[in-house]
Amino acid sequence: MIAAVVAALLAVGGVTWYALGDAPDRRDTEASGSSAPPSVGMPSPRPSGPPAPDAADAARYNTGRAPGDASVLWVRKNDIDVPGLGGGVFGPWLVGDTVVTAMYRTVTAVNVADGTVKWRLTLGTEICRASQLASADGKIALALKDRLHAETDECRRLQLVDLRTGTAGWQQKIVEQNRWDISYDYSLAISGGTVTAGRHGFSTGYRLSDGKQLFGRWEGSDCQPYAYAGGPKLVAAVSCPTSDADKPQEEIHEVDPVTGKSRWKYRLPVGYRVDHVYSVRPLVVSAYYRAEDKRGVVVLNEDGSKRSSLAGRDRYADGCADDVHDQGNLQRCQVVVDDDTLYLATAGAGKGKSNAIVAFDLRTGNEVRRIQGPVDRMAWPLRMEGGSLVVRMAALLDKPGYLATVAPGASTPVELLRVPRAAGRAESRFHDCPALYAGGRYIVVKNLVSGTDDDDERERETLMAFGM
Repeated sequence: MIAAVVAALLAVGGVTWYALGDAPDRRDTEASGSSAPPSVGMPSPRPSGPPAPDAADAARYNTGRAPGDASVLWVRKNDIDVPGLGGGVFGPWLVGDTVVTAMYRTVTAVNVADGTVKWRLTLGTEICRASQLASADGKIALALKDRLHAETDECRRLQLVDLRTGTAGWQQKIVEQNRWDISYDYSLAISGGTVTAGRHGFSTGYRLSDGKQLFGRWEGSDCQPYAYAGGPKLVAAVSCPTSDADKPQEEIHEVDPVTGKSRWKYRLPVGYRVDHVYSVRPLVVSAYYRAEDKRGVVVLNEDGSKRSSLAGRDRYADGCADDVHDQGNLQRCQVVVDDDTLYLATAGAGKGKSNAIVAFDLRTGNEVRRIQGPVDRMAWPLRMEGGSLVVRMAALLDKPGYLATVAPGASTPVELLRVPRAAGRAESRFHDCPALYAGGRYIVVKNLVSGTDDDDERERETLMAFGM
């Protein structure tokens, strides 16, 4: 499942879908490996004494709880001095009994039970990008700036971090493959024993165990991968040259994570670019035609053949945090996919209005169920739990948010966890931020930390946890 645990919310704009037809197959591609660049060093953990969770805030937010309200288990405020106007937060990653986030040049693991910091790792330079998913044994890859407080956006240091131990592993330089290799908007993904760094027109794969380079640019091919989605498969978004910039030609490939070679390809209709990968198994891909403001979703079989195209009658909420062509991230999306069904939120919630979560059958592409959200606020799919869908109902300034479950085949949400009213205003500041639900705990994580000055910055709540 992609985004079954991590949810990234955006505004309630929407897009309309158009059917994606099959495109003619014009060329085969394969990649060759290349030698590994030299290591450029490795940071190590530094001792620190971060403050405990804010017990006073948790107590205040629990004041006057109504029967059935959840408790505010703990609250954490920002304790990292971020230069300038603020810092973006990478993650969260849920590993064992910790939730891990990264910001500026710091990676922090917080105990999910009580909010205490389990470990903190300070890196030598600022973080530019992060892999969306961790490996099976809890490792992530970060792209770091070449030097601290660099004036430029140069970011060619690939760093491994072990989220189970809080230690930095190998560091590797992402070598320029030719003079046109100048993009730093990396698409970092992990699949099996490989971590990839895709960027405009180029891609590199490294061995997860030691950082050795496994493959690079596809030799002898005009088509080149530029972004990857990881997990149980390694899926590449591939761009092919065209004479008209408004009519790009792109393909979807499954890639061998050891050699970087294509196992199969699926060609999108001319004009569509890979937008996001909702899931790699089953493989569900969103594509966007910018010149005509069209979007489509295609479902592919294990061999790359077309299984279905989704046919929707609504405008759908964006639901994804980044445009891959701007930020390199294919997988940070507020959608849920199980073996047979895709759950997507529609646009349209607002004053006096509600939206819906629509369930699509992946075998046929047809809508099979609609789950109506509450009036005035957005409903978003969060994850699957024991065969049921967990839905996040967004908070408003005067109405706290809550979680609900929808049983298999049902259309009516049943309340699962309600945020106490006193915490509603604080929770509403997390409305467009990632959220987790695991082990009966609902945790919201700020995706951007900023303030008017250092004191204001330190008053910003960065994580809140709720539970019964």
